[in-house]
Amino acid sequence: MNKEPETETVAEISVGQLLRQAREQRKLTIQQVALQLNLKAEQVERLEQDQPDGKTLETFARGYVRAYGRLLKLPETELMAALSRQTGSVASTTKPMRTFSNRTAHQATENRFMWLTYAIIVLLLALLFVWWWQSARENTADISSITYASQPTEARAQPVSPQLTTDTPASDEQAAGIGNAADNAISEQQLNEMLQQLVPPSAELVPAAEVPQLDTLEMRFSENCWIDVVDADGNRVAYGTKQAGYIMQLTGTAPFVITLGNPSVVKINFNQQAFDMSAFPGGRVAKFTIPESE
Repeated sequence: MNKEPETETVAEISVGQLLRQAREQRKLTIQQVALQLNLKAEQVERLEQDQPDGKTLETFARGYVRAYGRLLKLPETELMAALSRQTGSVASTTKPMRTFSNRTAHQATENRFMWLTYAIIVLLLALLFVWWWQSARENTADISSITYASQPTEARAQPVSPQLTTDTPASDEQAAGIGNAADNAISEQQLNEMLQQLVPPSAELVPAAEVPQLDTLEMRFSENCWIDVVDADGNRVAYGTKQAGYIMQLTGTAPFVITLGNPSVVKINFNQQAFDMSAFPGGRVAKFTIPESE
């Protein structure tokens, strides 16, 4: 009888065993690893025993394993693939983090558009002033010609010469000429009405479009910490593990939804105002909103 070949199953090494073996090869203690990762010693032991804390989210557990692997200089791709086979889930691809530099470039484009708008408005104002000045000159010339034409022909033709004042009463013909000149002269009220008809009303200026103001968020890290920041438009503006001493500046639309792996090592300034972090204990994941809803 033919015997079937026996299949030998080789047990795959778990993620915790890989981490423990690499730590022992580097002669590091659990306390030293916990201090460098800013974690508790119990959390490091659970990672090596493949028994993550039930209160810890899967995303944070992956972040801890990734940070542990980087500390021990293990291949991140193989380590995360082993973790995916062990947990039965597919590792999610990390979205590119939108940092302050990307926002600065976007804001520079908005500033150039704003200055272009101002330049167009100034050009329109200059053209409006030139048109008004030319219209005023033409209206003044028309008013002068109308006033000159309204004077009697004899008065325009004869120059005015000084004469001695006498007590001789004016003749009837002179009185009649004075009456005709008064009838032909344009009254001041009629002249004002003509000016109002000739001078056009001033054009109304259109105000420049208001540029929306963005909120600023500054985060300072005294130790390594995993973060996740989402703005009011649903954009993830920051994600990943930040190193100790790193200063991150973000701009966006408030409110911001912030998740921190260890909030006690992070200082936050919102719109240049310090945010109170005393309500969040260290060593535990915290999720909160800035500014807080009333």
